[in-house]
Amino acid sequence: MKRLSLQPKWGTLLSNLFFVWVILYFGMGGWDTALILLTNYGIIPWLILAIVCGLIFVKSNHRIDLPIFTAAVILGFWGEWWGTSRGFWTYWNNATPPLYLPPLWGIGVITVYHFKSLIFPWLEQHIPESIWKGASLLFIILPVWGFAHSWSALTGSDWPSRLDWHFAAGCLVGVVLIFFPVNWKETLLLYVCGTLIGGAYEYLGTSWGEWVYFTHEIPPWWIAPLWGYATVAMTKLPRFISRAIRKIFLPV
Repeated sequence: MKRLSLQPKWGTLLSNLFFVWVILYFGMGGWDTALILLTNYGIIPWLILAIVCGLIFVKSNHRIDLPIFTAAVILGFWGEWWGTSRGFWTYWNNATPPLYLPPLWGIGVITVYHFKSLIFPWLEQHIPESIWKGASLLFIILPVWGFAHSWSALTGSDWPSRLDWHFAAGCLVGVVLIFFPVNWKETLLLYVCGTLIGGAYEYLGTSWGEWVYFTHEIPPWWIAPLWGYATVAMTKLPRFISRAIRKIFLPV
């Protein structure tokens, strides 16, 4: 009798179905609400669903996607808890945070990772090395420009009560993971894709009233590059843990 084994293609298919369930249940509020959104609100919900599912399916691999999803859920919950409990942003139900948000962080990060994987081979082949090196400045230019754009609103915040040890620990974890030695071009492109796609997610959420930032911008310009940083950190965390485990238990 032939043994049943979970081949890579079946594992990837099951993980993709799981991600679609997460989108419908957590992103659209369950089957009944999803049906209402898709039937009563025109083409926009269908278009968003098609784009997100398309980015989930393209370049999918459960061996990569599931660890990234798990890392994004964990770090996403930490970031959401810190931001909502310190009043940086507020959700429509005043939860700190809503429990449906961390799984959506997982979906969001996977869409960014797959989009990066889709376009990276062509960009690496056709973009000169000098442009890649110059584009590395985007790691600094984008957040500086974003914070400068919102400076007047940001200066009115009570920063001492918000920048606690969780903030310091988050920055330290982010820096370690961002500089974790993985292909620097991939890291740069992941950051840029995270900034663009994350900025689009932020625009949708703030314009629809899902959440409101303390600066009342739709969305704040500074949040998009922070999305890029978070995407890089969440994507690299599984590889960082895997390498650390190998060094501890399988020393050379």
